Amino acid sequence: MFSPKGLVPFTRESLELMKQRIAKKHNEEQRDLKPNTDLEVGKELPFVYGNLPRGMVLEPLEDVDPFYKNKNTFMVLNKDRTIFRFNATWCTFSPFNPIRRTTIKILVHPYPFLLALDCTNIKCNYSTQIFVLIDCIFMSLTEMPKWGPALQNTLLGIYTFEILIKLIARGIWVEPFYFFGDPWNWLDFGVTLFEHIARHLILNSITVFIISRNLRILKIIPLNQGLKSFAGILIHCLKKLTGVISLTLFFLSVFSLIGMGLFMGNLKHKCLRWPQENETATLHNRTGNPYYIRETENFYYLEGERYALLCGNRTDAGQCPEGYVCVKADTNPDYGFTNFDTFGWALLALFRLMTQDYPEALYHQILYASGKVYIIFFVVISFWFAFYLASLFLGILAMSYEEEKQKAAEKAKKIEPKFQQTLKELQEGDKATKTTQIEMKKRSPTSMTTSLNMLDDATVAIRHEEELKKSRKRCSLCWNRFAKTFLIWNCSPCWLKLKEFIHMIIMDPFTDLVLTICIILNICFLALECYPMSEETNNSLSIGNLIFIGIFTAEMILKIIAMHPYGYFQVGWNIFDSLIVFHGLAELYLSNIHGMALFRTFRVLRIFKLAKYWPTFKILMQILNNSLVALKDLVLLLFTFTFFSAVVGLKLFGMSYKECVCIIDKDCRLPRWHMHDFFHSYLNVFRILCGEWIETLWDCFKVAGQFGCISFYMMVILIGNLLVSNPFWYFHDVDLWDPMVC
Repeated sequence: MFSPKGLVPFTRESLELMKQRIAKKHNEEQRDLKPNTDLEVGKELPFVYGNLPRGMVLEPLEDVDPFYKNKNTFMVLNKDRTIFRFNATWCTFSPFNPIRRTTIKILVHPYPFLLALDCTNIKCNYSTQIFVLIDCIFMSLTEMPKWGPALQNTLLGIYTFEILIKLIARGIWVEPFYFFGDPWNWLDFGVTLFEHIARHLILNSITVFIISRNLRILKIIPLNQGLKSFAGILIHCLKKLTGVISLTLFFLSVFSLIGMGLFMGNLKHKCLRWPQENETATLHNRTGNPYYIRETENFYYLEGERYALLCGNRTDAGQCPEGYVCVKADTNPDYGFTNFDTFGWALLALFRLMTQDYPEALYHQILYASGKVYIIFFVVISFWFAFYLASLFLGILAMSYEEEKQKAAEKAKKIEPKFQQTLKELQEGDKATKTTQIEMKKRSPTSMTTSLNMLDDATVAIRHEEELKKSRKRCSLCWNRFAKTFLIWNCSPCWLKLKEFIHMIIMDPFTDLVLTICIILNICFLALECYPMSEETNNSLSIGNLIFIGIFTAEMILKIIAMHPYGYFQVGWNIFDSLIVFHGLAELYLSNIHGMALFRTFRVLRIFKLAKYWPTFKILMQILNNSLVALKDLVLLLFTFTFFSAVVGLKLFGMSYKECVCIIDKDCRLPRWHMHDFFHSYLNVFRILCGEWIETLWDCFKVAGQFGCISFYMMVILIGNLLVSNPFWYFHDVDLWDPMVC
């Protein structure tokens, strides 16, 4: 008979025995042991270990995992059977200290009175996420309300209280199950410490302290298990990509040096008006240097262009118009930031070519200033970076995902035999228990029978919760009676014959073909709408819309008669069809009301009616739905990073855009792309992630300086592209045809 080992309280005797085993090095015999995946921190204790007595909830227990028997650890369970592990010695209070036991109870409780501190389940995550989201909202505000500082101080107090509780409960050390053994605790501690320093020493203007508080946004990652796991995968991918990143930097440096040798100073070549005989002395006296001239009014400008026309001294380079001569003068184009005069600017230009952001402008500038033969240089750059290194980069990503997939498969293979063995033992134990109970009931007196009945009730209590969950999904008894009475129409024999006749017609494949043709024709009518339309065309489309609404309405009514309302609304596609019909009828009723044009856009939903009759379209819709569900954590992680980047950009450069706006606009008006408020900062970050960043980087250089802008932009480009490329490789490991993905 299978009898799992019960839970044992962790006492002083348990601690002494553990110390003795460690002293005698008994753990050498257990080198091959590995942690049980079913007993990991954050998982629920399997029911194999029996019911959890109330006296053992939130109390120290001996670890049931053999791997941790000699690891100086003990286990604590909350009332949801969630597993928590703590260290018994080293840099912490004793497990029997009342202060530490109190902090442990606060830490692992699923419903703490103030804040869920150790969030390993969904219930406690919500409360912490609320505090973090409130903090994020205030970070995104440009102007803080009067009561904002008080709320920020309250949140800072909550985070400080959280860290103190964790420090006392877990201890100060860097090994597993200690406070500093978790990298996310390092993040919380560092952000809170910097925020206290900034508050008390008034250092809010220093960049480090500005960024440190914004790191609080990343606290939302460990609160969500999906986000946390994907963040771990990304870090693993970065480790794998170090070689490719180093190789890319090497080739960027090599091509930058080649570019400096070929194009240094060439982008300063401009077409200067050749002075007449009586103007020579005047020009020479104004500049003081006849070879390097900055007289911008004498340069040749194409109509509507901000910068002077580039030229070159080679025959295949750009030539100046009559009356102008090509000289090395003025500054480089694009505020002077596009050039190959130094290694840094050449590296930025090559990085721009590698990311393919507005490369044609740089092509034209170099070809005009240096000659068309240098197109070979750009062809080599494009093919080398855009194809070879990009393929290598994505190949490493695919390989790392494949390794993660193999690890997960191996772990599943190890777990499956254990699960089957445990299931067999449980089934054998249930059979033996039932046999013993039947025999004892036959032989025992009434008192014994009563106690055995109580034992039966106890064994059934575990399954009672699952039955309750299932019963909540079912309709109530009263609703079932109402539905069967009023929504199933079996009135008379004549009605039943009519129903059978309509059912035969509406369910015929030929009817499905006719309805499919009607849907396709309706899509064609929708595609014929344009602006402006003649009155004749408008009337024709309106009549067509009425006809199609009538067809869809007749389809709905006939199906309701054929299937009863009870059966009709049990099918999801029928509910969708009814919504389309009600929308069409409502549109006819509200057609004369001003401002209801938006209502017409919902006609597009009729296209999706095709999925019911077109299996391929239905499969594609299912794949799209499965992909969106599978990507929810990755999308949330990307949104978190975008939000964090937008807030950092707002705090770093927001005031600079307002104070130095006259540098980038002659009318002193903010450009379309800026970071003075959160909305525009978020749009700017989104534009960077879409691959268009160089033009906004020039504006940032002008208003905020080069070091801060280049650091911020490189962070967003590199991490953002890694996050954006992740979904494609995640699909490599997910069977999107599997309906269980949802």
